[in-house]
Amino acid sequence: MLRGRSFSLPWLKADYIVINVVFFISVTLIGFITFNISVFDPIKKALGDFNFSDLLYSRLNSGMETLDTNVILVNIGYLDRSGIAGQIRIIRKHEPRAIGFDGFFSARKDSLADFRLKQQLSDGNIVMASYLTGKDELEAKFDVLEMSDPFFTGGATGYVNLGGSDRITSTVRYFSPSENFKGTTIEPLSVELVKRYNPEAYQRLKERRNAREHINFIGNRRTFICFDAAEIFDSSADLSIIRDKIVLMGYMGETFSDTAVEDIYFTPMNRQLSGRSIPDMYGVVIHANIVNMIVTGNYINVMPDWLCIALSFILCYFYIYFITLFNYKRPMLFNITFPVILLLLNVLIIYFFFLLYKYFNYSINSGYFLAPILLFKTFQTYYERILLFLSRHIKINSVFIPKL
Repeated sequence: MLRGRSFSLPWLKADYIVINVVFFISVTLIGFITFNISVFDPIKKALGDFNFSDLLYSRLNSGMETLDTNVILVNIGYLDRSGIAGQIRIIRKHEPRAIGFDGFFSARKDSLADFRLKQQLSDGNIVMASYLTGKDELEAKFDVLEMSDPFFTGGATGYVNLGGSDRITSTVRYFSPSENFKGTTIEPLSVELVKRYNPEAYQRLKERRNAREHINFIGNRRTFICFDAAEIFDSSADLSIIRDKIVLMGYMGETFSDTAVEDIYFTPMNRQLSGRSIPDMYGVVIHANIVNMIVTGNYINVMPDWLCIALSFILCYFYIYFITLFNYKRPMLFNITFPVILLLLNVLIIYFFFLLYKYFNYSINSGYFLAPILLFKTFQTYYERILLFLSRHIKINSVFIPKL
């Protein structure tokens, strides 16, 4: 009778599991305490408004913009209501499938101009803007729906809220496909337009059932076919391309050569990631990027937090095993090469996540993976000192107790 060989896994040790668990609990507690103390609010805001994927948009994707053929952008500039009514009238002649207006008419002014504008807004294929707000706006609890004066509304509306902790200073990375307002589900301007333009694409969005979608930006204004405010009235301009397309009307400066900062936001396309002072994309262009993503189905899928934590735990376990074994067998070499190993490991992780984002549209929160690797060695020092102190009073067997 043959005796079976004993099977063991040299890398599977209780010591590594215990220190990994204690480490993750400690980091979680420290993070919770730190981010709930008001004195750390500036740090919390800075970290919350940074994402490594921004590097991909602002650097790696430069010069790679492709022209969108689904959306036509029209600048309203500083046109008065008669001018906007004239724009819509000319646009309608070329039979777009849907028109979205990213702007508000808060009150009635000139009766004749208002009447002309109302006539142009009465057609069923135009979607007007609305804005959700309220006391708990940052928590997505809205109690007010701001709209144009009722004289100009009556058809479809879509909210133009853009994701971010602060509507002025935050980077816009995502949007909400729907919101609950006083028991009614309402949808954003971009989604309302896609519903009319491509019902199949709209249905695919609904089937994803995501509370929010990360925006897959394809580019700024030059990525889309655009007409400046005066071009619409130019008889020599070829507007035939408008037929059967989505037309998004909104403010993009007095003219395209203008550098106004009204209704303009920070996005990941901004080439200056830190210390920036100038936003880079008008709201109507962001809505055009959202429309493009929905119509093409080129969504960004995000790894769930629970899976990030689980994979991070496994990665950190093998990281602990490697550096502990390396330090035990080659302590002098370890001390010399550890900073290089730490740098290379972080660079490889970030680059791997970049590749997943760029080629597979898959986003992973890199903080879950980088923080344990960066913080563990410091944590290990304190952990060893605590074990050494306890071992003087109770019997503890651990590879992490320093040998004196």
